[in-house]
Amino acid sequence: MFESLFGVVLFFILGYLSRKVGIFDEKSADTIIKFIIYFAFPSLVIYNVYNLEVKPSFLWIILSGWGVIIFSIAISFYIGKLLKLNRSALIAFVMMSSFGNTSFLGFPFQMAILGEEGLRFAVVFDQLASFLPVSLLSPFILSYGISKSKISIDFKKIFTFPPFIALLFGFFIKFFYLPDFVLNNLKILGMTVIPLALFAVGLNLKLSKAKEKIKYISVIIFIKMIFIPVVVVIFILLLEIQVTVEILSFLIEICMPPMVLASIFVISAGHDRDIAVSSVGIGIIISFITVPLIYNLLKVLTGNV
Repeated sequence: MFESLFGVVLFFILGYLSRKVGIFDEKSADTIIKFIIYFAFPSLVIYNVYNLEVKPSFLWIILSGWGVIIFSIAISFYIGKLLKLNRSALIAFVMMSSFGNTSFLGFPFQMAILGEEGLRFAVVFDQLASFLPVSLLSPFILSYGISKSKISIDFKKIFTFPPFIALLFGFFIKFFYLPDFVLNNLKILGMTVIPLALFAVGLNLKLSKAKEKIKYISVIIFIKMIFIPVVVVIFILLLEIQVTVEILSFLIEICMPPMVLASIFVISAGHDRDIAVSSVGIGIIISFITVPLIYNLLKVLTGNV
């Protein structure tokens, strides 16, 4: 496991140190992210969707992803109320507890632990059970406590998001033959997502405000990265679900730390920036411990060691 995750840790640390010593700055991270979103990510999606064997069971996994997010929203809202958070902090608390970093961190973990087969399921899961939910549900969460007439969903932004277009295109071209040289180049470009995403996340890592909100951030990390994944593991055991690559890929995605895009939504809406930014940063660091632990927990309990 350590050998598989070494590259994940290495690229992340290189990004963080590059900013610290002044080789790159945050603007460099923005440029890298644009390249990922407009070129590398779509290539990765098209390549993997084209090679994906679509099974009926995968639909249930996508629906389960939605179910996990809705359950997370309900639990985190209830706990946030118990903590007596103000409206701005409560919204940030719910957003960061409910949506995971399933692409920028999820893909590297998938590749490191499960290889290309796990990554293949993850790219579809990321778009249909992560990007779509955060795009459709976040306007309602961010608008909590204000007039319903002010709630709006930007469908144009959803349907013009390059990876989402690539997802639809990938399913469309499954009916056609693509020569190996096309697929191979899509794969080469797509695989740059793994090191570049980790490097960009490392560049953006900031922990300066974490101490001020450490209590709330700790609860967010517990809900998102320990409690919810353990509940999922319990359900898998109780329902005696066969542990396939799809299920393992699903679990890894559920284990991901708070989502970068969710933090951007929180900040853009004028809510608690410190909770949003710090929970992403701390969550990334903690994920190097919790993801392997939860993954191995399921394998041990199901006798798949």
